[in-house]
Amino acid sequence: MYTLLQVSEAVKRRIDEAARGGWYWVRAEIASLRTPNHAYLELVEHRNGRKVAVMRGVIWADALERIRISLGAEAANILKEGAEVLLRARLDYHHVFGLSIHIEEVDLGFSLGELERRKRATIERLKAEGLYDLNRSLPEPPVMQRIALVTSEGSAAYADFMQHLQLNEHGYRFHVRLYPTLVQGEQAAPSLRMAVAAIDPAGFDAVVLIRGGGGRLDLEPFNDLELCRLLARMPIPVLTGIGHDVDVSVADLIAHGPHKTPTAVADHLIDLAVFFESGLNGFLVGIQQRMQELFADNRERLATYAADLRERPGNLCRVRRAELQTVAGQFGRLSTAVLQQRAQHMATLRATLAAEALRGVRLLLRGMEGMQEAVRLLAPDQVLQRGYSITRAGGTAVRKAADLRPGDELETQFANGRAWSTIQRIDPHG
Repeated sequence: MYTLLQVSEAVKRRIDEAARGGWYWVRAEIASLRTPNHAYLELVEHRNGRKVAVMRGVIWADALERIRISLGAEAANILKEGAEVLLRARLDYHHVFGLSIHIEEVDLGFSLGELERRKRATIERLKAEGLYDLNRSLPEPPVMQRIALVTSEGSAAYADFMQHLQLNEHGYRFHVRLYPTLVQGEQAAPSLRMAVAAIDPAGFDAVVLIRGGGGRLDLEPFNDLELCRLLARMPIPVLTGIGHDVDVSVADLIAHGPHKTPTAVADHLIDLAVFFESGLNGFLVGIQQRMQELFADNRERLATYAADLRERPGNLCRVRRAELQTVAGQFGRLSTAVLQQRAQHMATLRATLAAEALRGVRLLLRGMEGMQEAVRLLAPDQVLQRGYSITRAGGTAVRKAADLRPGDELETQFANGRAWSTIQRIDPHG
């Protein structure tokens, strides 16, 4: 039988033999961190979304101070929950507190390399989705005065930007609406996404995203894929001033206009207005010069027209008078000739009409004589002389057998007398 201490001592010997008191570089994620005096960490490793290892870590106060000095401005971005780090540490087994890792050094280059790797991954994803150059390809308005400002309210970046715009020497007015957000820390990326998503682009000329200076790892929220997607899809230009002279974020790369500082963004907006006003003034000067030239040309042209108008009526009257005299002479001669031609023509027509009338009368007389002869031959007495007779019933000439009945008395007239008869029978044709 073994006591618990004996088992613990056996475990410690095995660990010491395996570790041999050496230092190792360990890659892990900081799951939790407490720093009242010393730093107590919970380190974890995930694979395929599942925890595969968990171990306690500790950084003693003197080592913590050295590490913070070596990390410089990036210390807060590296020693935080959720950060993946590369640690130089050694194993230690305590009979009461168990197995832990004593950390002596944190590799700054590893953290910066991870930042760059995530940044490149975001860039490649945006290029694959056709978003990388989308906002940059938008046409820039000649003047941008309605600004949707995304930054931390009350920050130095906000104050510098607003003061620069409001106190510009030209007196231009800019209408700025603030969409407040966090710009650093673990919640910066979701806060930025929420602020950008709330912007209605129809009410603005541009979106301005600014923050003050800081370490390289402070840029990490501005490399967020979802944030960059929102910025790239904005139908209005996105201007950035994130406050880094050398390093740039993905938000800078996909923006329509990246600038080094918030005041540089303000200067750009003011410069656009100055350039537009200068162009407009030049345009107005050009219009004024052109109008003066046109007035001078038209004044000379009007003087020429006035002189011409003074002389033209007399000249025109003289020309028209000569033309009228010529036309009057031509008209007199022409009318005399026409009247003579018409008189000759009328005489010819008169003779022709008389001859035609005489011929027509003769033809008419001959036709009338023929008609008289026809009337004479068709007279009843002439018809009777040719052997015809007229039968009457009741004094009316009989035209058809259907009008007669047996027993009717008929009167028949001949050329030389009359006869009376009684109908015995009627035979209709057919």
